Amino acid sequence: MADRLVHDISVLSREARAALDREPAFFIDGEWHAARSILPVIDPSSGEQIGRIGAGSSAEIDAAVSAASAALSGAAWRRMGPVGRERLLLRLAELIETKAETIAQVETVDNGMPGWFARDLDTMGAAQTYRYYAGWPSKLTGKTMDVSGPPGWGKLIGMTRREPVGVVGAIIPWNVPFMMAAWKLAPALAAGCTIVLKPAEDTSLSAMLLADLIVEAGFPPGVVNIVSGRGPEAGEALAAHPGVAKISFTGSTATGRHIGEIAGRNLKKVTLELGGKSPTIIFDDADLEKAVVGAANAIFLNSGQVCVAGSRLYVQAGAYEDVMARLAAHLPTVTVGAGLGQGNFMGPLVSDKQRQRVRSYIDRAVADGLTVLQGQSVAGSKGYFVSPTIVAGADATHPVTCEEIFGPVLSVYRFDDTTDLIAAANDTEYGLAASLWSRSVERAFSVAEALQCGKVSINNPGFPYPGLPEGGYKASGFGRDLGADAVEQNLQSKTILLTV
Repeated sequence: MADRLVHDISVLSREARAALDREPAFFIDGEWHAARSILPVIDPSSGEQIGRIGAGSSAEIDAAVSAASAALSGAAWRRMGPVGRERLLLRLAELIETKAETIAQVETVDNGMPGWFARDLDTMGAAQTYRYYAGWPSKLTGKTMDVSGPPGWGKLIGMTRREPVGVVGAIIPWNVPFMMAAWKLAPALAAGCTIVLKPAEDTSLSAMLLADLIVEAGFPPGVVNIVSGRGPEAGEALAAHPGVAKISFTGSTATGRHIGEIAGRNLKKVTLELGGKSPTIIFDDADLEKAVVGAANAIFLNSGQVCVAGSRLYVQAGAYEDVMARLAAHLPTVTVGAGLGQGNFMGPLVSDKQRQRVRSYIDRAVADGLTVLQGQSVAGSKGYFVSPTIVAGADATHPVTCEEIFGPVLSVYRFDDTTDLIAAANDTEYGLAASLWSRSVERAFSVAEALQCGKVSINNPGFPYPGLPEGGYKASGFGRDLGADAVEQNLQSKTILLTV
């Protein structure tokens, strides 16, 4: 069993191996700048160091923002125009598709995610996002209108222009880093902004591959800059920099609050996509075969390290025993192993810190006498694995119910009345997503309308599509990634009043 839980690095392609061996550097103004301080890159399946990245400071952030500011007003990017931006985004999408296997392998050993997830969802999902936003630059329009002015002013025409907000600071998490970078970069580039990207310190390698593709695609120097490093150093410096017009952040609610405070003091625009404690709901008229697998996938996908993970499962009383039996039977089929291995559905968590945090919730559930079911054993692993886990019997105040665990832990609850269900599902500080399963379209839409969250998936566990916005209510943040909303949030309006 232990061998299944460790990556076989020898299967990596030459290009992926080179990405692990590259010297730590920052991508600023179209060039690589050697890092003075470094951080180790740890393989989550073994806990061993496999590479190094640069640990950026305020000095590197300042250089990157200066480069982005110069590119924003520079002739190369301004003259590119909407058709030029479209061409570059399409070219970037094509390059990602060509290099998908290398990107996915690097993402797998850096993050721990299964290879199929890294390739099909993370990498190809990023390509789809760039391709979708390539269609936007030529669709951004202002308005004109006749204006009634004071007597004697003559004929007036009012116009509005949609202009890029400026330099965007993008700070992304470690759970699906390559796709998260696309969620930030693609709409900002479509709007004509320039960018400084700060990837998560646990998973920065794919961002360095992205920099290579940015150059190959033909983006002018300084349009995209990438500085790796720790959050309290590089991330905070980016959030506070006076040359940054907007911060777009995805991550924990606690960090999002801190970034929001910094942005507020500096009057920056901000988009925050934060934590979640998303409910999955199964009514007794649902197709239980599909619903149970969907509920399991909603929490065990990427080892539960998904902001919209369905971590709370509410089951109507008439189906509760059947659903619990089906879940117990499904649990052993959730295969756990190193991401480069074949046939694994779940990989390790990203770090030992995250593993310890998730295990603490499971240990608390056991100590409190709750029913705890676990799948494949990960005993003896040197990596950061946690078995897929189901917890039943928790009340509404228990930490497993209230707190975002961000791991493969599903807590299950019984409900009778739809009114009580809605109250329980909404009884959380979060409001990111939900999914529900029912054959009744009327009931599904009624409950979806009552749920306090940014996204509801009906008879499916949910997945991101570039044309549909993602974001939350309450402590799950504000603003939206993806869809038309994301482009709008990278634009600002200018009014022009013309006498003719």
